[in-house]
Amino acid sequence: MAQSFPQNHLEFAHDVRKTCHDLNNFLMILQCQHEYLGALPSAEIESELAGVLTELGPLVEATAKDVHELSKKCREILEGGQ
Repeated sequence: MAQSFPQNHLEFAHDVRKTCHDLNNFLMILQCQHEYLGALPSAEIESELAGVLTELGPLVEATAKDVHELSKKCREILEGGQ
């Protein structure tokens, strides 16, 4: 017999998948930026670093927000199941 899951659990599973995908994309961007900075002469790193950090700032904030929201949904599901 197939087990059915409540709609909120299916939505949570979708949110987990999306957040993992977003985290993977963020880490890929971070790795590319790291490789880019690593290939620069040391005299240029400081000036380029400010631009990289400016670009990464919104990504860090969005990623942290997504993980926080996922954590809240997880807590709601766990508390609802008790």
